[in-house]
This record gives sequence, C-alpha cells and structure tokens, in this order.
Amino acid sequence: MIRGKVQVQPPDALRKVPRRVMIETKRILATEARLMTGYTRTTLMSGPRPSMLGVRTGNLRSQTKPLPVTERSGVIESGMGFGTEYARPHVGPMGQVTTIRAKTGKFLAIPMDAAKTPAGVARGAPRSGVWGETFFRRTDKGNLILFGKRVAQKGAHAGQTRGGITPLFLMVKQVKIKSRVHPEEILAWEKPKLIAAFRNIGIRLTGG
Repeated sequence: MIRGKVQVQPPDALRKVPRRVMIETKRILATEARLMTGYTRTTLMSGPRPSMLGVRTGNLRSQTKPLPVTERSGVIESGMGFGTEYARPHVGPMGQVTTIRAKTGKFLAIPMDAAKTPAGVARGAPRSGVWGETFFRRTDKGNLILFGKRVAQKGAHAGQTRGGITPLFLMVKQVKIKSRVHPEEILAWEKPKLIAAFRNIGIRLTGG
C-alpha cells in the first residue's frame, strides 16, 4: 500500500479550512491516486521479464487500485493498494529479496515449460489430475524433477495420457524473489505532479 496525504498543523485547524479548499484537496488526492495507479499498472506491471514485472494471470495488476480519500485527525489521505498477498514479494524497495519456502511438505514445485500455458501460467499442481504416469528423477546436476505425461481432460479421450514423458516441475526447497515494483520509484514519479496540482489552487505543500 502506498499512501499520499495532506496534514494540517495543528490537527484541529482542519475544521477552519474553507470548504472550497477541502473539496479541491480531496479532488486532487483522488485524481492523483488514479494517475499513480494507472502509471503503476501500465508501466511497472506490464514490462518484459525478468527485469520488470510482466503479466501472467493479471491478478496482481487487476487488484492494484486507488484507495478512497479519507479524513481523520487533521489528515486527508488517499493512495494505492495492491489488494493481494501475491504482491508482497514483488512490491518493495529496490534490493528487497523475499525467500519463499514450502508451507506444506518439503519442496516447492516450479513449473517447467511443459507444465505452463503459453502465457506462463501453471496448468496444474503436481498432484492434480492434469498429469499421469509421474515419477521423480535427479539430473546429473542434482536437480530433483517431476516427470510425467499430460492427461486429456475433455472429449472422447478424457482421462487418457497423451504425448511422451516430459519434465514437468523442478522441486526446490526455496526460491528467492527480487522486488520489481518499487514504491520509491512510484513516489518519485508522483510527487512533483501532486505538488504542481496543489500549487495550481494556491496551496504550497511542505515536508516529505
């Protein structure tokens, strides 16, 4: 979550702010929240992998939304929320690395090309009914891989395996994910626009 706020000092002075200024302040914060969300979704969540965060399921991008404008104790604020736990390893300061470990069992299953759709989304988990005749084998480099065949899900051949045996999932103890959407980059893009918007209605912002 990234928030932008206007704070009035002392807090009780907010009650003395002219209604016109309050309306304009809320309008600007709402507008800038939408602009910041649009920038993040189109510029930072639609890029080529692996240097940028690209689109697979589109869930993170669709859940990235502007926050409503709220008012409390001398503070009027809005911003942008990411709306899903999936955002945690991908959104963070430059240099952030998140280690993901299996919640159940010993291994994480990383889908290989044969286990993914053309968009890069996993076709199914290792134990789902999508795969048949599965078995584990270690490569010469020591990697543990689940091999198997695809199982037809529909039609006259539903339930039958098809194609040859192929590597499906790489089994690992943990993976490390670098953040690729950085709040400091988003704020650096947004801050001058916010300052200019308030300057246009005669308000000078101070502070960080």
